[in-house]
Amino acid sequence: MRTSLNNIKAIDDYLLRCMPPGDALVLEANMLLNDDLATDVACQQLTHQAIRQFGRQNIKAEIMAVQQKLAAEPQHQGYIQCIANLFKKH
Repeated sequence: MRTSLNNIKAIDDYLLRCMPPGDALVLEANMLLNDDLATDVACQQLTHQAIRQFGRQNIKAEIMAVQQKLAAEPQHQGYIQCIANLFKKH
């Protein structure tokens, strides 16, 4: 792998906590000494957050589509009512 791909993999391993503790400490020390590495880690962390947020939005949209489909079909009204009853305050 090229050096940049190795760096991306190392940063991913660090951010995903898949890196051995000793290697993580070395990477953290290198971030203190190398501003470019620290910037790369911060950017990659933002990218991870954006990907997670995008995934959540997609899952939410899929759930809403299923919910709307179920609510629109008469044969599912009993199921919808059971679910609604679970969330009623007693």
